[in-house]
Amino acid sequence: MNRFRASLFFSLLMALGFAIFAPSGTAQATRFSSLYTNLKTDCRAAIKLKRGEELEGDMPLRCKGYGGYEINVGYSAMSSQFSINRVGNRDEDVVVSTMQPINYDLQRKVEWRFANGKPFAVIYRIDLTRGDSSSADMWSPENKSGESLVIKGLKGFEHIDFEIDAKTAGANLKARQMADEAYAKK
Repeated sequence: MNRFRASLFFSLLMALGFAIFAPSGTAQATRFSSLYTNLKTDCRAAIKLKRGEELEGDMPLRCKGYGGYEINVGYSAMSSQFSINRVGNRDEDVVVSTMQPINYDLQRKVEWRFANGKPFAVIYRIDLTRGDSSSADMWSPENKSGESLVIKGLKGFEHIDFEIDAKTAGANLKARQMADEAYAKK
């Protein structure tokens, strides 16, 4: 009888050990999600002026970001451009957009792609123009040749760098898929 109990005890011990130390076979899948920065409503003046002080030109903007990033929008005579930087470190651009129409910030959103709650890429829409990019009417409707979705990786994910024609069927979904698939290739 003791031999039976010892054998049973040993078998239970082995089964318990196997259950604890065996690989589970169910690796957690990466959870992808998105949040957005609305450049019309999520931005504030980037410079605080003293009373009576005037700014020459357009006021640069600082916009809400995620995961320690912010968006900074600057202006030139005919165009605007945004950059994504680490909060408090505007000297190091992580992502820089191409020059866009002066009212770009009033029309667009930036989509932030997250993997398991951490941002790794952004997706944003840009206007494409025909001809000379230095002409005064470069942003007039007749010079617009289309739109693209740009997919850019944040710090550590610089290999994510794609562009897709915005007229492509399901372009937003495809842009997300491109970012998500490239995330796994880090």
